Amino acid sequence: MISSAATSGAEKHSIALARRLQYQGHSVDLLSPEIPWVRDELEGTGVTVHQIDLRSGWGVPALIQLNRLAKERQYDLVHAHLSRAAYLSLLPTALQDIPLVCSVHVKTHYLVYRLASRKSNRVVAVSNYIQGLLEGSRVPAKHIDVVHNGTDFQDLQYAADNDVKSEFGLPHDSRLIGLVGRVAEEKGHLIAVNAMPAVLESHPDAHLLFVGRAEGDFAEYLRKRVESQELGSRVTFTGNRADVARMLDSMEFSILPSSAEACPLAVLESMARKRPVVGARIGGVDELVIHKETGLLAEQTPEDFSAGMNYLLDNEDDRLRMGSNALQMIHERFTFAQMMERMEAVYERAIKPD
Repeated sequence: MISSAATSGAEKHSIALARRLQYQGHSVDLLSPEIPWVRDELEGTGVTVHQIDLRSGWGVPALIQLNRLAKERQYDLVHAHLSRAAYLSLLPTALQDIPLVCSVHVKTHYLVYRLASRKSNRVVAVSNYIQGLLEGSRVPAKHIDVVHNGTDFQDLQYAADNDVKSEFGLPHDSRLIGLVGRVAEEKGHLIAVNAMPAVLESHPDAHLLFVGRAEGDFAEYLRKRVESQELGSRVTFTGNRADVARMLDSMEFSILPSSAEACPLAVLESMARKRPVVGARIGGVDELVIHKETGLLAEQTPEDFSAGMNYLLDNEDDRLRMGSNALQMIHERFTFAQMMERMEAVYERAIKPD
């Protein structure tokens, strides 16, 4: 069950997880808000999708429907992603005596995870950073498992003639820097825009790609800031893409100036394409971006990010070395198959406790 309608890491993770579990022989239902893209993503996979209104009537209608589903479908386990899904799952799983697994993808309020920590229920932290926050909020350590996110991007192949620069009408000698993620204030796009003048001063061939859904007031505000700084020819909004790996292949490296991250898929995906990352020194980013080994860590300021971006543009040997290290780290610790193995072990502990 996923309680958010966004197109961010937690939502992508839950859908990929459902798809792979079904493929591996489990029988999977996915419950989500009433959003069409979830059905589109899972069409033809065998996953049964239930879409319900999770917010109206203080959640009471949703609780009634969830309890009915739990009783009718006789689930062996419920896996809730994000806080609202966890809250809504507490009562139906208790009434039907179904083990509950709750994944914590972001820094949040932790009362629901203390309430969920009973019997054989499990709380999954997607990073050591989140594990620390949970334990600091009095969630019992014996109920917590750490399962880092994983990616299968290292297995994807694209034809060499799929030229991203041609698609967007960019000069073939331009050097692309990418920020992958929905266009939202907390993702740090404004820091990236404000860092670009200092980057362009040293590297006039640099070009910034914003890869992700751009909707709402902030996206419009950001476009105006780009124009007001005369960066319209230096920043491209690609919109939501199904070929993010191909976008990454066209880049020199990626950046992540976010204000909050736990185990960001954008970083894992970049590393899986042999691209180092300039990442903000926040949350669980430093569990993936090892400074000067798989990328660079920077303070969340335009000045620090422009310095990191300029360094990677100036130092090709170092950039390529970090990219190779990043891919090796993915193979060793963060593949999707490794994540699936660890998650199924969590399910096993919940269903058949010692």
